[in-house]
Amino acid sequence: MEIRHLQTFITIVELEGFTKAGEHLGYAQSTITSHIQILENELGEALFDRIGKKIVLTNVGKKLVPYANQILHTYRNIKSITSDKDDVSGDLIIGAGESLSIYRLGKILKEYKKSFPKVNIILKNSICSDLRSKLHSGELDIVFTIEPEIMDSDLVVKNLKDECMVIVGAPEADLEFLSTNFESKEDGENIIFTEKGCSLRIAFENYLKQKKIKYVNPLEFSSIEAIKKCIMNGLGISILPLYIINKEIEDGSLKVLEVTESFDKFRTQLAYHKDKSISLPMSKLIEITLKNSSDWR
Repeated sequence: MEIRHLQTFITIVELEGFTKAGEHLGYAQSTITSHIQILENELGEALFDRIGKKIVLTNVGKKLVPYANQILHTYRNIKSITSDKDDVSGDLIIGAGESLSIYRLGKILKEYKKSFPKVNIILKNSICSDLRSKLHSGELDIVFTIEPEIMDSDLVVKNLKDECMVIVGAPEADLEFLSTNFESKEDGENIIFTEKGCSLRIAFENYLKQKKIKYVNPLEFSSIEAIKKCIMNGLGISILPLYIINKEIEDGSLKVLEVTESFDKFRTQLAYHKDKSISLPMSKLIEITLKNSSDWR
């Protein structure tokens, strides 16, 4: 079993196909197949089921994923070792919510790349629950989330900023009916949710339930930016962090209703697994983040 075999396996899983993995890694199809066969022979079990044109991980394949990620992460750390500790290099795999990637991390990553150009940054966006799960599996080194306080004894968590959450609508939208208990509103605004499992959606659903506000056929988008654009076009209302709409409030293209009661406090947080060895690239990112987050609006 070699590192390259495990890298091939993980690439197939991430790209969901042998052909895509071959193109990404620069291997012939026969080489990709050979790598997987070697792994399967050593483990004595199949890693993938081939169902028509689709491949699906077997139970053994699913169990191998976190171990393979841990081995590859250790391998990357070993490769980054250098006699000169100021020569920071290697891979750094970061997970973040979409809005944080767009509105919070840009300045941080720009400074980081200027200071440490040899570090290969890989940024993956997802919802908060998925990001925390990938810390546990070793797929991510460090994550940035916006959600209520993370209560997980296996994670080291640093609160970067308490965030203001607001209900957002177009200038002509009716937001006042949300400020009081209301059994129903037949001609109310359309409700726009983020995807299922997202902490914003869970909080908004709970808020509407506590306010006894009824709604039908809500819209659902996986992109925060798409939700903002739809609200600006008068498609409905939603709840968003204030920092992503400051400009639109100032120019009058959006209006807000601040949420105070019946809503968990949201905060931007940095987290990593407590058992993870903190590499030099990772420690430098934490250092730059803590320095810059004090300037966030």
